[in-house]
Amino acid sequence: MRARLLKQTNWGVVLAVLAGLLLMVNYLSARHYRRWDLTASRSFSLSDQARKVLADLQTPLRVVVFLSPADELFGRVTDLLEAFREVSPRIQVETIDPDRDRARVQALAQQYKVNVANVVVFEAGDRSRHVEKDQMVEYDFSGLQEGAPARIKAFKAEQAFVNAILEVQNPHQPVVYFTSGHGERGLGGRGEGIGILRDRLEKEGAHVREWIALGKAQVPEDADALVVAGPQGAFLPQEAEALEAYLRKGGRALFLLDPVLEGKPPSFAPTGLEGVLERWGVVLANDVVLDPAAAVPQMGPQTFFAARFGEHVTVQDLARNRFLVLFGLARSLEVGSPREAGYVVTRLVSSSPSSWGLTRLEGLEGELAKGAGDPQGPLPLALAVASEEPSRKARIVVAGDSDVATDGLMGAGFGNQLFCLNAVHWLLEQESRIAIPPKSSVETHLDLTASQANVLLLLFVVALPASVAGLGGWVFLQRRR
Repeated sequence: MRARLLKQTNWGVVLAVLAGLLLMVNYLSARHYRRWDLTASRSFSLSDQARKVLADLQTPLRVVVFLSPADELFGRVTDLLEAFREVSPRIQVETIDPDRDRARVQALAQQYKVNVANVVVFEAGDRSRHVEKDQMVEYDFSGLQEGAPARIKAFKAEQAFVNAILEVQNPHQPVVYFTSGHGERGLGGRGEGIGILRDRLEKEGAHVREWIALGKAQVPEDADALVVAGPQGAFLPQEAEALEAYLRKGGRALFLLDPVLEGKPPSFAPTGLEGVLERWGVVLANDVVLDPAAAVPQMGPQTFFAARFGEHVTVQDLARNRFLVLFGLARSLEVGSPREAGYVVTRLVSSSPSSWGLTRLEGLEGELAKGAGDPQGPLPLALAVASEEPSRKARIVVAGDSDVATDGLMGAGFGNQLFCLNAVHWLLEQESRIAIPPKSSVETHLDLTASQANVLLLLFVVALPASVAGLGGWVFLQRRR
């Protein structure tokens, strides 16, 4: 009787110790929660930009998730927000199922002025911003014709959420003007227009406006940045003087200047901005960059990819993630000597060493061969100008092609969108908004031969269960003896 009681007491002590250890492990794991991202693409790791923004939060931030748990994005969104909370305890997250709690959804939708489903709302004080589903994810619809469902191509929620946080934390909404009157790219057009760039800036809280510069002698006073995208006609002297005066007062400008060809035989048409840019150390070359080695198949050597990036914040993520920027008909740029003291010119994007600048335009109609006077690559395709002195505010980005910002290339999945948005963010001194590359959804397949599949079948379906059963039988027989 005593032996039985002692045995039961021992088991009780063991169970109590195990329960205590389990509670202690749970307590420590809750207090010292850590996650390790072992994926090759770092799909579950926050970028340095996101961590900096979250660590700098000074006020409480409320996040309301209007997603059903059955939604394919629910798990990824909640995991991302949980990662946000690990960095900043000021973030409070609430999830609401639109299918189960419709009354609360309607009340909050009216409070936040949201008229679409499947959104995530960010609120700080009396300011709120919402992120829609199409801003969080990019789908691949290529399999629809074969009956396959759309699949997630890229998860973009981290960038969208960080931008929403910045908007509610900072009430200032920058004003970005796009010039018109010289045949520039249209803001409302698709394909050849720059509607995607406009839409992205507006979704990030910027006021995008058009400035008809024709004949104007002054840039609008409320302009935080100016974009000159692909003018086909030359700027008049008084318009160029207005731009120069704007820059000398600390203005910010993005110039996307194609090589414009005119006449027969063709020649390079002036932009009217040569003198303005040369003052800041940027020289527009009269050439067309050709790169057969990096050309898009069946598009000709004047349409090529560029993957050489300089040491600058606007392109550091492009270089780190090995993005390609697609150029159409591009001219090269030359680094000159700024006449404005203290300013430095930095290369952003360059063509490959196999490229060259075609200076004889009659060569476009014949065999594309490098001439004796044609400059050899790598050639600068985009430059940035800024001062090393904080008191001097002017910032300039110049690219020798406006195709990089068109909807056709911005939406093609290359690095064009990151490059253009990063350029505008840098001009506006919004380095914390420098675009975060989306997380690509990579499908990993294990391709096996028939013999390899049979080996795995025998190992895991036959041999492993049989060994466990054999071990159990051996233990049973040993205890019977």
